[in-house]
Amino acid sequence: MNQPNRLNLLNRIIQKKEYLVIFILVLVKVAIHIITNINAGFDGDEIMHIDAGNHLAWGYMSIQPLIGLLAWVQNLCNSDSVFVHHLFAHCAAVGIMIISGLTVIKLGGSWKAVLLVLTCILVAPGFSYSQHIFTPLVFEQLFWLLSFYLLIIYNKENKAKYLIYLAICLALGLMVKLSILIFIAGIGISILLCKRDVLVQKSFWLAAGIFLVIISPNLFWQYQHGFPAVQHMTALHGKMLVKFDVLDNLKLLFITTNPFAAVVWLTAILFAPFVAFAKNIRVVAIAMCIPFLILVVFRGQFHYYFPTILTALCVGSVVLENYLKSRIKWLWLYLPLLVVSAFILTPKMMPVLPLDKYIENLNHSEDDKNEQLFFTQQSIADNRIKNKDERIPISFEAYYTHNDWLNLTEALNTIYQRLPQDKQSDCLIWTRCYTQAGGINLYGKKYKLPQAFTQHAGCYEWIPTFDKNVTIIVVANAKSPADSLGIGSFFAPAFDKLTWKQAVFCPYARTSSNAYYMLYLGEGLRFNSDTLKLRYEDYIFE
Repeated sequence: MNQPNRLNLLNRIIQKKEYLVIFILVLVKVAIHIITNINAGFDGDEIMHIDAGNHLAWGYMSIQPLIGLLAWVQNLCNSDSVFVHHLFAHCAAVGIMIISGLTVIKLGGSWKAVLLVLTCILVAPGFSYSQHIFTPLVFEQLFWLLSFYLLIIYNKENKAKYLIYLAICLALGLMVKLSILIFIAGIGISILLCKRDVLVQKSFWLAAGIFLVIISPNLFWQYQHGFPAVQHMTALHGKMLVKFDVLDNLKLLFITTNPFAAVVWLTAILFAPFVAFAKNIRVVAIAMCIPFLILVVFRGQFHYYFPTILTALCVGSVVLENYLKSRIKWLWLYLPLLVVSAFILTPKMMPVLPLDKYIENLNHSEDDKNEQLFFTQQSIADNRIKNKDERIPISFEAYYTHNDWLNLTEALNTIYQRLPQDKQSDCLIWTRCYTQAGGINLYGKKYKLPQAFTQHAGCYEWIPTFDKNVTIIVVANAKSPADSLGIGSFFAPAFDKLTWKQAVFCPYARTSSNAYYMLYLGEGLRFNSDTLKLRYEDYIFE
């Protein structure tokens, strides 16, 4: 593109205020994530997703395959950098901002509505964090929102190609996270209620066929492995979701999406299907509301609502703009309130502050203070603390995991290097959960540590093949170096002998049971890999 054309494009963007607002707030979004990366380590779940890139497949025990493909691309950089492994997440976050703005424009909103919706996204700590880490959440939001945008275009223009695009987008969304089935259910119900003529069109069945073709490799993989996705959802519902207090969960939803932003998305959920403004997009409004109702009925965790809240923010901002046309001053009073609330809420869920500053601002209750009474920075550096209560409990693990992984892999390397050469060549590391295994595999590359494995979640399928003669280093959690009983019921039955080698202190562990990593050398393994997988398969979805 030559210079005059570039200037003309820039002039058009400036003249079109909606696009200028999108451009400016996208820059703000990128700046926030860059600052956060400087202070952040890895969230526990994203460690497993990064490790999935080392095991490309059409399916996994607890996640969908597209996240593994993206991780594989990132892993080509052979880096443990937070910047590298957050690259796709940040691109998706930018995409969410752009598509949200375009959705508002397509709904007929002006630059004021665009400013409102993008501000609501920026000030919601739940969106900031879920769009910062490398988990399916950010890509689920992206494909859900893009599908919503395509549904709006199809509803307006009624062109078959947009129905095809919608099917492709929904299929890719399903390859990221199964929860997009909730949105598909919403679309299906809205079509049955408002647009049944679509069902007799050839383009609908062509779109349905394309959808099935795209997801068929994953469906076949699920069939081959006994549909672990169903097992995972059943276990999740049985162990967690049925125990949720609905009101407490909704309170978390309001906090994480910013209580002040609730004005916008509640306007959409409660009023959009009925107001005159939405008459021509009734099918879209119903497709937005049905998923919300499904999640309420089936006790979805608060972050399950995030994709549908994004769509509701887009619709609600346009509804409010139409309502406030003669009362625009209220919008200019409301926006500063949103921004001020972000300065209060965001540091509680995003590592925007350096760790030491974050600790200074912790407001532990009196009951928590005995957990940190004797804590000193020197004791962390020396790793000599003998009491679990000498730590600072931090619930936000992205702040402290980097410290833990470096200490753990260094200790594992010490044990590994002391093994005889013949045992080094046939050595593995066994951990209790996927977070530990993934962290060791990521940060242990610089030491050339052996592969870490676990029976937990998707890692179950990645257990390497081995016989009883392998040497295994065991990693367990404990409250203190003296607490060796905790591993007895889980690891001990697999060995003739477990020898304690080292304890690694975790100074910021949020619970006392995780205050130490306990490292053992296992001798006389009683099972080969196939038998071990069978004996520990009940722990896949623990």
